Amino acid sequence: MKKLFVICLVLTGLATPVLARDFIVEFVEENYKETQVPYSYQPLIYHSIQVNSSAGPKLLILTGTDYTYRKWLRHYIAQDKKFITKIPDAQSDEFISAKAYEIDVTSLHPFNGEKWKTNHSKVAEKITLQGNNHILIVDLNEKRTHLIETIIKEMGYRATIFKTEEQALDFFTLQPDKFKMVIAQYSVQGMPSDQFVQQVLTINPMIPIVVDTGYRNNLIKNDFLLKFSDVRSVHLQPVILRELQKTIETIIKKNA
Repeated sequence: MKKLFVICLVLTGLATPVLARDFIVEFVEENYKETQVPYSYQPLIYHSIQVNSSAGPKLLILTGTDYTYRKWLRHYIAQDKKFITKIPDAQSDEFISAKAYEIDVTSLHPFNGEKWKTNHSKVAEKITLQGNNHILIVDLNEKRTHLIETIIKEMGYRATIFKTEEQALDFFTLQPDKFKMVIAQYSVQGMPSDQFVQQVLTINPMIPIVVDTGYRNNLIKNDFLLKFSDVRSVHLQPVILRELQKTIETIIKKNA
């Protein structure tokens, strides 16, 4: 009976999915060298690509023995420049801080941003935000956002306000360098708030995000804490207007 229990535990552990985080990277340069290993039909390959990413410039050192996939990937590089790299959650901090990072070649996937754009993106493309001191606000309540905008303007920042997280994400995706901070109300309809936060972090892992969880909403807080407990830039708290200026100053200074 004890042996059966141990086997069940092992199988349960093997079945646990490995969560991964997507980083969009843009190809800059490829380095490829192939030599034949003595007494072997398999070549010895050094393959790396230099990329720009939301976490800064990286040298991706491509490992793995799937030569068919590698050949296909090299063919893709000649045609397009963007990829999605899948990094396990447990290694995301290492990826963000590293200049050179070893990654299995099959963890790189083609990414065509044009095909993923929504109608909102077409509108967003036509609007170029001026300056780099915007704070992204996602909130349905117009009276509330008006008060928030007044406070932000008095601080010398610019408020960019959206009622849906989909619209906010479209603008942020196209112009992430324009924003200092994100303030999002949890209860906004449409895209789930945790998904919105995850996608914003994929584009810019360092941007501070305040998720307005409201008062006495422990279930929401616990859910977010489980998903983003290792992300220091995500802050879960009610947005209190009389304390908003101090909150913004503290968080932006902390993440500077």
